[in-house]
Amino acid sequence: MRRTFLTTLLAGALLTGLAGAVPVKLGTLPLSLEPNAKLLTLNQAGIAQAYPSAAGRPDAVFLTEDRKVTMSFEWRQGKLSGADVTKLVSQFPIVIRSQVPNLKSLKSGTLESGGSTWAQFVFTTPGKTDDLRREMLVTSLQGRMFVITVAGTVKDYSRNEAVVQSLLRSIKLD
Repeated sequence: MRRTFLTTLLAGALLTGLAGAVPVKLGTLPLSLEPNAKLLTLNQAGIAQAYPSAAGRPDAVFLTEDRKVTMSFEWRQGKLSGADVTKLVSQFPIVIRSQVPNLKSLKSGTLESGGSTWAQFVFTTPGKTDDLRREMLVTSLQGRMFVITVAGTVKDYSRNEAVVQSLLRSIKLD
């Protein structure tokens, strides 16, 4: 249901295009990244409409040009030290399994990007026409939990993977 609502919402004039190759700050988040012309951004009014509950509302949302894959950025209040990021890889899959119905696959691990260690969780669930793919990247940002969630169908992600990965590799935490 959320996907349908978000798709409808995105059909409106709540999107702006982004120029590429120049690092930009993301609002009040202590990071910069290099978006490209194949990405759109949901403005603050669109984010508030797509995520009506203030709890769990992302600070920023990017969409692929075809509006099929979203990348949301959320700087949570919960504490997370850099040393605890790797512990998430063994602890968080239990939470995912308990909270995500009909889980088909789950992969977890760590990766290094932008000078930081990230816990990575990729999982799929059944969808109407294609499996849904979710990827959560979690790191410590100034002692707090910073989460990036990449969401779309398996096929849509595959078609947009280069653009998504380019954006994720460009992130530099302050």
